[in-house]
Amino acid sequence: MRILVVSDIHANLVALETVLSAAEGHYDALWCLGDLVGYGPRPNECVALIRDLAEVCVMGNHDWAVLGRPGINVEDFNPQARQAVLWTRAQLSAENRAFLDQLPDVPIHPPAAQGILITHASPSEPVWEYILSPSTAMFNFQVFDEELCFVGHTHKPAIFRWRGPVDGDDTATVEYRQPTPGVPVLLATSARQRLIVNPGSVGQPRDNDARAAYAFLDLETRVWQQERIAYPIELTQNQMREAGLPKRLVDRLSFGW
Repeated sequence: MRILVVSDIHANLVALETVLSAAEGHYDALWCLGDLVGYGPRPNECVALIRDLAEVCVMGNHDWAVLGRPGINVEDFNPQARQAVLWTRAQLSAENRAFLDQLPDVPIHPPAAQGILITHASPSEPVWEYILSPSTAMFNFQVFDEELCFVGHTHKPAIFRWRGPVDGDDTATVEYRQPTPGVPVLLATSARQRLIVNPGSVGQPRDNDARAAYAFLDLETRVWQQERIAYPIELTQNQMREAGLPKRLVDRLSFGW
């Protein structure tokens, strides 16, 4: 079974449709790692697509904020993100709000996928924590036992590999790798080797590459393939301007940050 893994769509319908078109016929199931809404101009359309297509989906911090749930104060967001959250609240249909509201806000095990955990941010703080460094990854490897954990939230593709103590050395290490688009990577695991993997962001990349990011996972072989695809960013930007969303959010899409 081949899985299409997407995350951080952020209501960017043009990017999502471009990814789905490129991936059509190449996957058996879709996993979404959260943040369907926030920042972008088409929240209802993006939620509806994921509602129809995703085998599993978890809640992201922007999904949580749009719902107005306790624990995340929209005042803690930067001004542009806060404006987008408040705008999205006013746009979201009751049906799509209900879908977001039932998404799990704790790490989950996808069906028929032994040894795999998925969450939005991190195993220790599923909705909020950013795994951007080996030190943060090291802490998180201590709070889950599965061989593989898939996360989003940072908007940056990444693979963190934990290696346990060997030959009397009681020091564990974590290595960071940025996967190369189009190049398959074997996600090899063992009692002394586990991984945290991030597919990057469909709708708002932040690794200085403006192309939409997504990935494929072959469940049988455990081969991961990072992908990037260009999409007509100006269409999303025009939609954002029409919606009155902040200029900074519009401009950043061109630069991938």
